[in-house]
Amino acid sequence: MRLSTKHENQTQIIRADFSGGLNTSISADNIADNQLSLAVNVEIDHSTGRLKTVAGTTDILKLNSDSANIVAAMYDEINYKLLLVREVEFSEKTFRAVSSFDLETYEISSALGLLSGSLYPIYANWESGILIATGGKLQYFNGQTLITIADSPNATSVWTKAGRVFVTDENNVICSGVGDEEHWTEDTGVDSSAKFIEVGYKDGGKLIGMVNLASNVLLVKDNRRVYSLNGEFPDWSISEVSRNVDVRGRMSTCAAADSVFILGREEVQAIQGTSAYGNMKPQDIAMLITSKIRELEEDSFLRYVPKLNQIWALSGEVVLIYDLVTQSWFKRQFNSPVVDVISAGDEVFVIKADRVSKLDETTFSDSGETLSWEFKCKSHVSQHDYLLKRTQVSYIPQDAERIKGEIFAGKVVVSLSLTERGRGTRRPLLNGEILAQSFNVYRNKVLEIGGSGSTGGIIFNSIILDVVDV
Repeated sequence: MRLSTKHENQTQIIRADFSGGLNTSISADNIADNQLSLAVNVEIDHSTGRLKTVAGTTDILKLNSDSANIVAAMYDEINYKLLLVREVEFSEKTFRAVSSFDLETYEISSALGLLSGSLYPIYANWESGILIATGGKLQYFNGQTLITIADSPNATSVWTKAGRVFVTDENNVICSGVGDEEHWTEDTGVDSSAKFIEVGYKDGGKLIGMVNLASNVLLVKDNRRVYSLNGEFPDWSISEVSRNVDVRGRMSTCAAADSVFILGREEVQAIQGTSAYGNMKPQDIAMLITSKIRELEEDSFLRYVPKLNQIWALSGEVVLIYDLVTQSWFKRQFNSPVVDVISAGDEVFVIKADRVSKLDETTFSDSGETLSWEFKCKSHVSQHDYLLKRTQVSYIPQDAERIKGEIFAGKVVVSLSLTERGRGTRRPLLNGEILAQSFNVYRNKVLEIGGSGSTGGIIFNSIILDVVDV
């Protein structure tokens, strides 16, 4: 039978809304029209609501091979410095030395001293710098010097509130004397002296997570229980929030806006802040990507990135991104493992073992090495054949000279470069938009739709297919 040039049952498949993000819980032909079965190095552009390639990175510090072993980082907001932790070997022992990196001059100091404990540092602003908890004695960086507070308890976490320093051990919350990070001796007759309160008396669990949320602090234990520390001494109290929250470790929690996010082994649960926590039921916000959560490394942790309005779950080279605006997930893939990501003012710094970089919207590379992007939309399956007659792609290249990529519908490919090829046409529109079209006679029972490429940032406005079910 000969195909006619006109078909009464011709329809359009339109992909312009990608706000649903990743859904790997079901097959690609059953996901929603605005969801993606694959999303690597793409995210939502909040100014347009469209899909775009992620920002690349530009190096601001690169260490030589002898010192390229950064294992942790902290941000001193008061002095606008990063504290970089590097492992050093001495007498067949491993120590963790701290250096400061000035974010204005890009100068790095010599070693300021050693961390007192072996845990990944948790820190809090205090007076002239930051307080640091790593499982040993509490430490204080005052902008110039790293000081170990000899009289402090061993601390696994730290925060500050109402002029006191608060730390945790495996079972207790302990606070310093008012206004004095060196005062840790309790005097029952003096309200301003150091105090402590037990968390979950004899519940069989140990404290492994802490996150500060507004006027309350949520405390997570390894027996799936979560408690809230409410009020201030002497009117403070501990209340139980939930008995069903899995947490990977002490770095698996973060706060954003009015919610706490907790990374478990198969889920990411959100607990919304309220003045009366009661028995709140946490909400699993990662049900659509459970398989991806399972694939994360055991020591993965969460970071809130305010500039991007995103939560990052870091796991080696992979970062799962939760977009707080669209409440959907995407994936970043760096070229080498990420130690940490830190928001400082209007900048986002990415720390790796051998360098410090910052996100740069003007580049699509990772420390000079090409990044690849890829996404797949909902697939379409027919009992008969689809006849694909035209594929139209609207996109905005951020760097037309270096753009490299393509959009595909089945085996039909539309190049995103500005060079004409095949049976297609390409013409520029307003505001830098490019409209590319390919006219085809392609038949198949399955239409997979997506794109892939590298180099050059791109905003994807729409993919429109003219199809006939034959």
